[in-house]
Amino acid sequence: MDLVEELRGSTYMKTRDRYKHGAATFLLHLYKSGDDALNAPFASQMEANLAMVRPRNGTSDEAMIYSLLPSYCEEPIEPLHWDLLTPQKILEPIWSWKDDFKKLSESRLSSYRAALHLLFKDFGKTDVWLKLSPTVNQVLNGWKRRRVRLQKKRGMSVEKGMAELPFKVYAELCKRIACDKLYGPFGWTYATMLWNLMGRSDNISHISVNHIKCKEDHLLIYYAQQKTDQDGKLSKYPRAIFANPLSPWTCAITALGVYLIVTNTRVGNSDGSLPLFHGSQDECARRFRVGLHAKAKEIASILEENGMTTQSVGTHSFRKGAATYASAGGTACPSSSAISLRAGWTQPGVEDTYRRYDSAGDEHVGRVLTGLPMNGEELAILPPIFMPETQEDEAFIDECCKSTMDVNQVNPGVARRCLASVVFHILKLREQLPPGHKLWADRTINNKQAMEKLRSLIFSGFQDNPIAVEANLCATGVPPHCALLRSMRIVKDQVAKLIPGVDEQLSQLPKLFRDALDEAIADGKIEGAPLTASNLERTVLRLLEESGLKDVPRLLQEGNTVRTRTPDRPTNLADFGLQAHKTLPSDFYVPNMTLQKSWYHWMLGDAASGHRPWRLIQLCEVNDKKARERLRRFRKIMLAIQESLQNSWKEVTTFDEAEKQFDSVKAAFQFAAKAGHKRRYGELSWDTVLRHKYKQTRST
Repeated sequence: MDLVEELRGSTYMKTRDRYKHGAATFLLHLYKSGDDALNAPFASQMEANLAMVRPRNGTSDEAMIYSLLPSYCEEPIEPLHWDLLTPQKILEPIWSWKDDFKKLSESRLSSYRAALHLLFKDFGKTDVWLKLSPTVNQVLNGWKRRRVRLQKKRGMSVEKGMAELPFKVYAELCKRIACDKLYGPFGWTYATMLWNLMGRSDNISHISVNHIKCKEDHLLIYYAQQKTDQDGKLSKYPRAIFANPLSPWTCAITALGVYLIVTNTRVGNSDGSLPLFHGSQDECARRFRVGLHAKAKEIASILEENGMTTQSVGTHSFRKGAATYASAGGTACPSSSAISLRAGWTQPGVEDTYRRYDSAGDEHVGRVLTGLPMNGEELAILPPIFMPETQEDEAFIDECCKSTMDVNQVNPGVARRCLASVVFHILKLREQLPPGHKLWADRTINNKQAMEKLRSLIFSGFQDNPIAVEANLCATGVPPHCALLRSMRIVKDQVAKLIPGVDEQLSQLPKLFRDALDEAIADGKIEGAPLTASNLERTVLRLLEESGLKDVPRLLQEGNTVRTRTPDRPTNLADFGLQAHKTLPSDFYVPNMTLQKSWYHWMLGDAASGHRPWRLIQLCEVNDKKARERLRRFRKIMLAIQESLQNSWKEVTTFDEAEKQFDSVKAAFQFAAKAGHKRRYGELSWDTVLRHKYKQTRST
């Protein structure tokens, strides 16, 4: 058992390969300088390796470094006399970097330091490194500050690494890549995965078909291993990706569907693995970078407008752009913890203790990254989903999935969701994708009748849609402001439908007033009564109520408290030259009393309580529903008496005048009892007279 090799294998292989270069630079410098710190057996092995390389590659430093790579990793020969090492010997190979601005980068210095640390660790000399590292670190940190001073003095760029992609540049790149005949299916899917998963290129290249699942209204993608999760402890937490029904180019599920259709017969490798993208990680990344740079040159003007160049765009630009867009693309962004967990960034001290993975937070990030409006109700839209109505429809959908994708390898739910997105956007794809695109080689996609039938079975909308409610469809990862915006939109639509009716009522209002006033002027009376200020007020308020504008009377009666008064605008009845009256008490109720006494109240009011004549009381002044209905009945019988008076009706101020008016018409309000004799008018209450009057009217 080689324990040393097992310990070396604990470091991520790609990281170890990168660190070999730094360690080889150090060892090669010792070899060229003849330093006694280099172990003689190891130096002999180096000489043998270099002799094999020189005839083929010359004597360049690069060739000598690469030939040295297997020396200390595969042979159990200790390369150094560890006790002879000093900080100066460690820094000598890179001493010239301090005057070279390009080499004096933070990442390059950190990589060299980490490579040496790994070299010491591989051979169990961590204690030696701990003695040397403080001085080495101090010098390297000083060089980093020197670089910053040079940036400040010379006005050099302070940006680090690849530039972040703005969303509009990402959307344009996706559209250009998707329209490429050969590179399109792979590049489009790779780009949308980089953005929507906020992932590293290595993670995207290693996605397996088995790691893609379907859940509710989204897909789930699992990472078996990450840079910050070498043990796979976080592999149980998936990333949610959503469809974008508004735009096919930024929709990762549509891109995945096109890719699975195009690669139908090529899913899986001979060794039984099922990688989504074929080829090694380096091959996938290289293939994507080549196509990306070609498309970046096509949009060079757009890149310049956003402060970028074709050389500043790389695979990491998608990750940086997605993280920036999710955290700063709007005022209702997902939480920083959810973004960090999705991107695979460690949160020392709080990770897995106070800030843990939560599906709702990750789903919110997934919805935002798909490009749906972050601050609009459209963020809550459901993806395209097949909604079969019969068993025949279900069988037809399954048959189409089998003919377009390898459902033996791809999850059936994933296949249906991807096919639904492709069919939903098929019209836009036909407009933009070139005729020679590989998608059009599929027989099902090329069958217009099949596409029309599939489109008729697709639903996409909001979860308050009756179809979604019936199917129990629920939008996940939706922030609360989307529900509020949706409710406001529904109310807005309802109000828009009411506006024509309100306009029609308002247009009829002048005619009602004009006809009523013309009639009053011609007859010298209004509603059978003299044309006085109080009668005119009563008629105007009644017309307003009948026109549907019930709040106008209240505003006229209580304008001085409801609205802010302005000196040049009247706000109550007194300002219009009409009589103002005392407000009714909240418990006002028309009591039971004889018809004659009721007439007194109708004409003169209740002097004891200071109430105005009850004929001037409007229904809108009474708050209680039962009291308002009783007042309406009371007004009916009183208006009937008033109409019976005809020309003899006038306003009175004394009980004698009111009694004289009533005596002249009381005979019309006597009714026969069941025994046949007439009941005296003084014995009947106004409510009883109203009922008898109603029966009499019906019988005639």
